[in-house]
Amino acid sequence: MKEQFVVSLKAEDRPGLLHLVTGVIEKRLVKIISLSSAPTDIHGMILITIEVNGEESVLAQLAFKLENIIEVFSVEVSRYSSYVCLRAAYFKVDKTFLESPKAIAMSKYDTTIVKFYPEAILLAKYGTDETILKLYNDLDGPHLLGFSQTGLITDTKLIGEDQSSVINRLAA
Repeated sequence: MKEQFVVSLKAEDRPGLLHLVTGVIEKRLVKIISLSSAPTDIHGMILITIEVNGEESVLAQLAFKLENIIEVFSVEVSRYSSYVCLRAAYFKVDKTFLESPKAIAMSKYDTTIVKFYPEAILLAKYGTDETILKLYNDLDGPHLLGFSQTGLITDTKLIGEDQSSVINRLAA
């Protein structure tokens, strides 16, 4: 049975790494829902977070294959429900939105005004899928001009106790 999982990779930052990682995932016919890659505070190390939909047995094989990529230090696979999973979402609303009854959703969901445009306002919300969906539903209507959200952001440790050799490898 297919479930949602989060695959977190700690890897050495090298050109073409994302191409290798997505190639391994696509060979297993696992659907990528979102992918995020960002540098860390450890020089030369990136954290790649991939939200996927697949079967547990396939993901176990996938983790093994991903660990065989030379630049990858570690791979963690967890069920989506076991992570603190957050996203940043952006809502573009028309300039009359602030005068409408729907504007109360801004304080209800702790939404921030990011930018004013001549004909629109850009709002931002950081939170869980559930909260972002509720805000989207509250804003849906003639004032909502656009919507976008980032990939998954999780609470992954960068270096575990058994990974001190990673720091030494990066320092070399």
